[in-house]
Amino acid sequence: MSLKQFVILVLLLSIYSLVGAQTSITLHDSLTAAIEKQSNGISKKKQKLAFNADNLDWLDGSPSASLMYLDSQDSLGTTETEISLNLPIKSPFLRKVEKSLSSNIEALRVNAQKQYALYLSGLIRNILWDIRAEQVSAAIVTKKQEILLALSEQYSDLAAVQAIPRYLSLIVQKEYNDQKILLLQHHQNINRLTAKYQRLTGLRELPSDIIEKAPELNLLNVSAHPDVLALDAAYQSTEQSLLSGSKKTAAWNVQVTGKRVETPSYSENQIGLGIEVPLTIGNKLSTIQQSQYLNATTEYNIARSKLINQLADAQAALLQEFEFLKQKQNLLDSGKSNVLDLARAMQELRGANAPDQEFYIRTLLNTVDSEKDIELNLIQVNRQIALMRQAAGLTL
Repeated sequence: MSLKQFVILVLLLSIYSLVGAQTSITLHDSLTAAIEKQSNGISKKKQKLAFNADNLDWLDGSPSASLMYLDSQDSLGTTETEISLNLPIKSPFLRKVEKSLSSNIEALRVNAQKQYALYLSGLIRNILWDIRAEQVSAAIVTKKQEILLALSEQYSDLAAVQAIPRYLSLIVQKEYNDQKILLLQHHQNINRLTAKYQRLTGLRELPSDIIEKAPELNLLNVSAHPDVLALDAAYQSTEQSLLSGSKKTAAWNVQVTGKRVETPSYSENQIGLGIEVPLTIGNKLSTIQQSQYLNATTEYNIARSKLINQLADAQAALLQEFEFLKQKQNLLDSGKSNVLDLARAMQELRGANAPDQEFYIRTLLNTVDSEKDIELNLIQVNRQIALMRQAAGLTL
């Protein structure tokens, strides 16, 4: 290869690596895709009520009209014709309550989206870490198969010349078949989980990096958790709904009247405007409404306290498990060199056709299982971080 061809090849590889890095799927990409695919559950657009669209939301009900005609029985009497338009106007207090309700509706919508994103994040996290664990297990089983296949060929030859008992060859063959079945099961689990991920997100590619940063628990505010915010917004809506039924929300009635008076000697047209303002006396809420308000407030305070305690307890338990898994990983890593040395020693003894070959087979396979324990525990450590972020209300 000439220098020119080598430079071109390096440039092409660099461009390919750059493009590959730009198109790699991230955890956030998976969440975004899942939200878009599952968007039928929560509407993305703010819903507007029909009666607000006609700019008549200042009315507190339907207007009414009345027509009255009075005809005198006296020849010199007066004939009157009157038409009135009655407009129930929302009181300033009711308009204030409805403004708060509108704000709460937006808060409920936003919090619902946050809760849904957190729910989808949990599903994605579980699926991806299940796939990663199955992949590691499948790799370990494949390694066992390679060892057993080599043993099977060696022992078959030795058994044929009666250098070793035939049962050793049969044990290896049975173990090899068992590992083939186990590998098939792991591949089936991977395919099932991958299909579940594709149904959830609509993506055919898995994120290459699924490890997340451990949350700084001392900086987290439990009151900012999406579940707590949703509970707060729901209570505020309930509170405003109860206040909307108070005496202070009684409508102001405006009456526009037109009247014609006719007599044998003269006639005239009259136009009048009247307004009726209710005078609130006593408590703004009735006894029943006060009872409902007290019950709602009590239930909210209890539910909020329980929720915060549950979230705090869950986070504490996850943190304790995380510390345990890290300590376990340190111990496993410190013994990794011993496991590798033991595996090499077993290979040497097997190659030397030393006695008690069955013991060497079991010990050799156990060393592979020890490697599996190290890798699976590391997965559990990183998965625990994902669970801690999930419990803290942090989405992907």
